[in-house]
Amino acid sequence: MANLVAAGLLAAVFGLIILRQFSGRGPAVWLTFAVGGVAVLATESLSLPGAQSVLLTSALPVVTFLWAMFLMATELEASGALDHIARWLVGQSRSAHDLPLVLFLGFGIASALVVNDALVLIGVPILLHVAGRLRTDPKPLVLTLAFAVTVGSVVTPLGNPQNLLVSLASGMTAPIAVFLRYLLLPTAAGLLIGGYFLRWEFASKLAPAEARYPQLRAEAPPLWIREGWRGRIRAYPALLLFPATVLVLFGADIGGALGLFTAPPIWEIAIAGGLLLLAVSSHRTRLLREMPWPILALFVGLFLVVQAAVEGGVIASVEGLFPLPGPGSAPLSILAITATSLVGSQVVSNVPWVALQLPILSGLGYTGSNVLAWLALAGASTLAGNVTLLGAASNLIVAERADRSGVRISLGEFVRYGLPLTGITVAILVACLWVGA
Repeated sequence: MANLVAAGLLAAVFGLIILRQFSGRGPAVWLTFAVGGVAVLATESLSLPGAQSVLLTSALPVVTFLWAMFLMATELEASGALDHIARWLVGQSRSAHDLPLVLFLGFGIASALVVNDALVLIGVPILLHVAGRLRTDPKPLVLTLAFAVTVGSVVTPLGNPQNLLVSLASGMTAPIAVFLRYLLLPTAAGLLIGGYFLRWEFASKLAPAEARYPQLRAEAPPLWIREGWRGRIRAYPALLLFPATVLVLFGADIGGALGLFTAPPIWEIAIAGGLLLLAVSSHRTRLLREMPWPILALFVGLFLVVQAAVEGGVIASVEGLFPLPGPGSAPLSILAITATSLVGSQVVSNVPWVALQLPILSGLGYTGSNVLAWLALAGASTLAGNVTLLGAASNLIVAERADRSGVRISLGEFVRYGLPLTGITVAILVACLWVGA
């Protein structure tokens, strides 16, 4: 028998999120989860030992990892490096018609290394500026950004929070190597085919900018600045520390996969990079002040709400209503997990959906050796973010940042382009995982 208070709080939290999705009104998503986390403790739906356990074993790795990545991204933005790369990227497009393809590939690749929630915070104002220079509708560029960071982030545990959740909770060893082994091909194919799809869809909308595009392209800077690096790195240490941290992350994971040594967890390497940045940065106060703390509060509340649902038997009841197959048949598991993730992510967004699914799959007997099932959960829930605005937190950030500048993206506009793109990329994902099975 499920605890009715825990079930009611879970329904209230997700109900408010759904209400905001369809009406545009209601508390912010992060506030909903933060208040929900406090509520489960206040009502004793979650015991103090249970709260302590989930905060230390699950929430701490995810939140500290995101904190470190957000910290790096904040300094990279302040240094002008990301704006420089974006302007260079614009220069790689031969015409305005090709811009969606180039942006889709560029931001997609970047999202494999920079967590997508941080990337869109920076990318939206850059693309709004590009659209202003071209005197064209900014929606195609902003939508391209939203779709790109979803597709590109599939390939590594660094790309988005739900991938990190899966890599930490599934028990798989060397998660970066596992993700790359099985998801590099479908991600590359999805970026290429998806980029041409968006080029075709948005060509007519960008046609008026064709006459002004040569001037914008001529102003694009070279990718590599040859001089002055010592001063730049002294002023903005993340220019060195971010690539160094990423290289250590990949090197440690691959070395562990080859049995050369025991690799430390991903989040420990990331937090070491973040703490080192704070230690050497001359403007650490500004970095901490500009940190997107509400997003981190969202994840703390999310873990508490989901753990209350687990302790209260709500998860077990849901599992009984919507049973998933056990780990005996990989092809069947891939199909079932993909289908449920596509639907469930539209109801509660993909990060909460994955958090709800992790205890269910573990209870069914899925372990770190069932990598294809876990990758189906990570990949399908991520790609499901391209169906609706609610599907991913990064979408909500894109819509909010654009709306501040007077660019409103409606649910219908998003679905019009996102639904067929999701169909293409999910089909590629399932086909590649089936081959791996």
